[in-house]
Amino acid sequence: MSLSACLTPVITDYYVTPALSGQLLDSETKHPIVNMNVYLTDEFQTNSDSEGKFNLPAMVVSDDMNKRRSKDNLMQIYQYADVMIEGDGYQRLLLNIDGIALPTPTFDTNNPVSIDMGRVYLTPLAEGEHVYDSVYQYVETITYCKPNESQKKVNCIPVPEGKTYEQASPNQLAQ
Repeated sequence: MSLSACLTPVITDYYVTPALSGQLLDSETKHPIVNMNVYLTDEFQTNSDSEGKFNLPAMVVSDDMNKRRSKDNLMQIYQYADVMIEGDGYQRLLLNIDGIALPTPTFDTNNPVSIDMGRVYLTPLAEGEHVYDSVYQYVETITYCKPNESQKKVNCIPVPEGKTYEQASPNQLAQ
């Protein structure tokens, strides 16, 4: 083995947040909202498409030569990660990643967790009101929708396909 092979640092990538997808809809008209900005902690951004759909990749954090990430450090990054949805004509929405219904993060190095948020309803601003004129809506906790619960009326995400509410609920053990 060469000396350079011994000195090559091993860098590990950790998926710290889930990958998120969904569809942005106007809470009054139920029409898709096009070209809305969706940010993950100001570093990762995407826009909603012509159908209001968005896909936000998982946040990846890497070890480097000077710093090895501890589980506590990764958990701290995860707990402070937020998703901001904003654009003209709608009240900004801030979602706490730690509050999105999912099991305790494992910080997998191979497979990110993906969450389909389903329909995300945004509140239109009053005539002449600017997005920065109003306080944003902050959602600290989003649970899975209970049977017969509407995403429009309650901030919840749909139960993953192939699971029941009881299986998906964070209060239940994964099956």
